[in-house]
Amino acid sequence: MTPPKKSPAGVSPVMAFVDVDNTLVKGATIYMFGVEAWKSGYIKWHHVIPALFQQRYFIRKGETTHRLKSTRERAQSLVAGHQVKDFDEVAESAWRRSIAPKIFPEMMERINWHKDQGHQVWLLTASPQSLSSVMARDLGLAGAIGTALEVKDGAYTGEIEGELLHGPLKEAAARDHARAHDADLATCYAYSDSAADIPLLEAVGHPVAVNPDHSLLAHATRNSWPVVWPESTNRHQSHRSKKAEKNAGHTG
Repeated sequence: MTPPKKSPAGVSPVMAFVDVDNTLVKGATIYMFGVEAWKSGYIKWHHVIPALFQQRYFIRKGETTHRLKSTRERAQSLVAGHQVKDFDEVAESAWRRSIAPKIFPEMMERINWHKDQGHQVWLLTASPQSLSSVMARDLGLAGAIGTALEVKDGAYTGEIEGELLHGPLKEAAARDHARAHDADLATCYAYSDSAADIPLLEAVGHPVAVNPDHSLLAHATRNSWPVVWPESTNRHQSHRSKKAEKNAGHTG
C-alpha cells in the first residue's frame, strides 16, 4: 500500500473512498482476473465460462446478494492452492490488459480533481487486496482497502481473512480508516454503484452515486445526492430510472 501524503500540520485530511466494480471500472474485476488466470494457464476454461455470463449480468443489472455470494466463492476457488507470487503476476497482467482499459473516464476526472485538491483517494472494495493494491499503485492513489485472502506457506488457502469487505463492513472500514488518520468523515467523499453501500455513503459528507442500481438511484434521488452516469452506461440509465420511480411510487 502506498503511504498517503501527509496533510499540513493541524489540518485533517479529506478522503475519497471509491468502490471499484461498476463504479470505477465497468464490470467485475474478479472475472477479469479469472480470464487472465486462464490465459496464464492456472485455471481451466470451464471455470471461466460461468464468470463471463455473470459479468454480462452484473454490468446490466448491478449487484445482487446471489452475485456477491458467487463472487466470493469464485474468488476463493480461483486462488486456492496457488502461489501468491504467481497470482501477483496475474493481477499485474489483468490490470494492464483488461481492467485499466475499462475505467470510466468520468471517474478518472473525479479522481484527478480530488488529487489536485490534495485529497487522499482510497479504493474501498470487496476485490482482493492484492489486486486492488496494484490498481491504486498505478493510478497514483493513496492506497487500497480490499478483501484479505488467507495465505499459508506462500500460497493461498482459498479462505478469506475475516469477511468479504461489503455493505456495512465497508462503512466500518471507512470509519476505522478515517479515525486512524484523524480525518473527519463529514468532509470526506464516497462513490458507489450499489445500494449495499448506502451505509458507507450515508457516513460521509459527500456521497455520490455512480452508475447506480435502481435501489441506490431511488435512495440518491430522495436524498438529493449527486448521480454520475458514465457515458458507456447510458443504455442502462433509462431502465434503472424507471424501476427507481416504480419503487418510489410504492414507498410514497
